[in-house]
Amino acid sequence: MHVLAATNNLYPEPEATGSGRYNYEVGRELVERGHTVSVVTRRRGDAPARETVAGMDVHRYGASIPRLPATLREIDRLVASIRSKAPVDLVSFHGALSSFGVDRAVADPVPRTYTVHGLWGVEYRDRLVDPSPWAAPWHWLNSILRHRIEANVLGHSDGAIVLSEFMRERLREYHPHASPCSVVPGGVDAARFAPLDGPRPDLFSDGETAFLTVRRLTPRMGLETLLDAFASVADGADAHLYVGGDGPLRDRLRARADRLGIESAVTFLGYVPEEDLATLYAGADVFVLPTLELEGFGLATLEALSAGTPVIGTRAGATPEILGDLESREGIPESLLVDPGDADALATRLVAWARLSAPARSEAGDACRSYVIDEGYTWGGVTDRLERGFEGLVG
Repeated sequence: MHVLAATNNLYPEPEATGSGRYNYEVGRELVERGHTVSVVTRRRGDAPARETVAGMDVHRYGASIPRLPATLREIDRLVASIRSKAPVDLVSFHGALSSFGVDRAVADPVPRTYTVHGLWGVEYRDRLVDPSPWAAPWHWLNSILRHRIEANVLGHSDGAIVLSEFMRERLREYHPHASPCSVVPGGVDAARFAPLDGPRPDLFSDGETAFLTVRRLTPRMGLETLLDAFASVADGADAHLYVGGDGPLRDRLRARADRLGIESAVTFLGYVPEEDLATLYAGADVFVLPTLELEGFGLATLEALSAGTPVIGTRAGATPEILGDLESREGIPESLLVDPGDADALATRLVAWARLSAPARSEAGDACRSYVIDEGYTWGGVTDRLERGFEGLVG
């Protein structure tokens, strides 16, 4: 089977998002199973226009909404080159712009699926922060254009795939006429994200409870709530908070930590390279996901759990779908979920986990790791489900 994937980014590009990781892992699995995978994606920075990544034939194009006709012509040429070498059996859409171009370039009889990682137009609109009066009309038109492009591709797809029930409901709300939708959750490389086999990184001090979060530093991630909650923990326990990631709130968060008097108990790590994540997750005692809204799935949650690190998260988006069943497992001594934005409830959970004995934490870590494996949250399990669906459409 020859699968053509259309995505807006692809790991291991430095700017790859969760969808880029998803495409890389699933594509790599499909190649290992004997399938052919071609990828059309946006070109960023100095990435080559064409290369082989994990056995996938990757073609990149320069993207620009203002230059949309030229962008589409370039995608047409890439798809024609791919199809000249081997017929495409199925198109797998991820990311509306790449998908829109590939959809136009591929003949109608070829089956299509659209994996919705996020709603392009809606999320563009929601993340705008008071645009200037002269820019507001352009932002409004841009949001409408993105939404319509996304709707067009969904309308041409034989099936939609989402990573959570939360995203299924959002898809129904904003695209009520979309194709039949199925839920296939994301996965994790359990061999890579595994408990430490040796001492934890020097970053973490002995004797402290190390709380970790790795997030884009933006308002919806709830990091201000986390700092407020951690102030209660730092006041009465030997605990330290490590904040990985970068973004527009960086300076504001540092100032907030200073104002709360916890600057010595909080370390801002900045951008964390992908190759360092597994060790960082495994070395922490607790991972915290304080998201306020729109958590479409949460690959970071799975990666921390797979590394044997419990996760405290909010009841925002899809997080309860991952952590809800885990809470009732043997070996999990404390609740994992709090309401978004509730600093007092989050502080209570952080204090409870900070007070756990070392054996109790170890048992909880084992339970988290087992949960990921038992529930099939691995890329192999994810690809099993996708492969069956792809073959059904091709057949």
